[in-house]
Amino acid sequence: MDENAPVLVGIAQLTHRASVLDEIRSPQDLMAEAARSALADARADRQLCEAVDHLAVIRTFADSSPQFASPFGGPENYPDAVARRIGCRPKHAWYPMVGGDTPQMMVSLLAERLQRGEGRAALIIAGEAMAGQRLAKKAGAALDWREAAGEDAPALQTPGDPRPGMSPHELAHGIAEPTHVYPLFESAIAAAEGRAMSVHRQRIGSLFARFSMVAAANPHAWDCTARTSDEIWREGPDNRMIAWPYTRRLCAQMFVDQAAAVLLTTVGEARRLAIPPDRWVFLAGSAEVSEKWFLAERVDFARAPAIEVGARAALAQAGIGIDEIDLFDLYSCFPSAVEVAARALGLAEDDPRGLTVTGGLPFFGGPGNGYSLFAIAEMADRLRRRDEPTFGLITANGWYLTKHAFGVYANRPPKAAWHRRPSTDAQARIDALAAPSFTETPEGDGLVEAATVIFDRSGAPRHGLLYGRLGSDGEGPRFVAVTEPGETSSLKALMGERPVGRPLTVRRQGQRNIARVS
Repeated sequence: MDENAPVLVGIAQLTHRASVLDEIRSPQDLMAEAARSALADARADRQLCEAVDHLAVIRTFADSSPQFASPFGGPENYPDAVARRIGCRPKHAWYPMVGGDTPQMMVSLLAERLQRGEGRAALIIAGEAMAGQRLAKKAGAALDWREAAGEDAPALQTPGDPRPGMSPHELAHGIAEPTHVYPLFESAIAAAEGRAMSVHRQRIGSLFARFSMVAAANPHAWDCTARTSDEIWREGPDNRMIAWPYTRRLCAQMFVDQAAAVLLTTVGEARRLAIPPDRWVFLAGSAEVSEKWFLAERVDFARAPAIEVGARAALAQAGIGIDEIDLFDLYSCFPSAVEVAARALGLAEDDPRGLTVTGGLPFFGGPGNGYSLFAIAEMADRLRRRDEPTFGLITANGWYLTKHAFGVYANRPPKAAWHRRPSTDAQARIDALAAPSFTETPEGDGLVEAATVIFDRSGAPRHGLLYGRLGSDGEGPRFVAVTEPGETSSLKALMGERPVGRPLTVRRQGQRNIARVS
């Protein structure tokens, strides 16, 4: 067995439910508890903290977007705050850029460092306290989660792509909140499959009902209630419409108090630390590839070619095909993310192996950028419990199906030694794909290419958001537009059975394009 092969040797998941103010805990406290549990899970005969050279914390929501900024503050250096709580003194502190892809990216990045001999062990941690924060705000509590970094704290390293997920032009039209963007893909998927929206809505309800069943059996899930398809896709008093066709239960549940941690080392170091082999889970394959970055540049709103290319690269590195994967966790912030990933991987949405090990972000919980670390921990736990050789595949994405990371995990040593491979060739293939031209100043007739309707908190439709193509045949330049607030005929058309392909007229008004849909 390759002495430098990376292995996961410790895992932990924590779900904390605070019902009163005294039970609320800070994100760094939750992270520290998960970290201690992961160290204990390795069952080493020696003090593992001494071996941890790298400590990474997945960027919190509070540090990702002003709209999620915590009124109670937070640490200047999250890795340092956690390290001091658990008694570790890592030489390297990591706090990656925004993105749900970053947990898997950090596993691959730190596995490479350890494999090259640049450290003995790495601890990767994710956590959020959004539910506790909301409870405290509602009660008018004055909590203080601020912490200065220690004088000897290592400088933060922030890997990842720093680009925003939208262009300034797209942002001016409301391309920002994922709950308003992923439903755009949904309309395109329904059109590509030739489905009326009434049929498609039931289809996505059934898809996530299967996820809900997995969450119901998962003790770490935030929502352990098994939901039927109708309970998920039909709007109601406790399941309001967010953005057509997504109800609340079709969207990631961000307001959770959860933390996870994984401990990564090498085979040789695991032996030196006397970590039992039954704790070892191997990284067999990995890849990171991005789509054409902005939505305006995408080839097809119903597909994600980077998933196909990236997953194929990760599987090839592991020396297996998709049929040899026993366990999956497809990133599941919204149904469209699962649908396009399944299509790219050649999987049926009702594949008997299942498409999630956690229960998915709407039901298990969507703790910020860190969800996939929970998926990795859950995958490792399931692989440990299998007597026969077993493989699992993790897919993770950031922004709007924009950047993707893949991990193939195994409970046996991989056929070939894992090495982190550059994604240059795979990325070049995606970048070379032809996409429609784009105009910021459309004028005239066109057709809807992808669309949604944004609802207010009272459950009333507010305005439409769409991408369209100019020309009566829809073959002209692409553009982004919104409808006039309160212009009901366009909203009715966009919430009809087949919104994609509907005729429209578009004009420039101020900084935005305004469309009227027939």
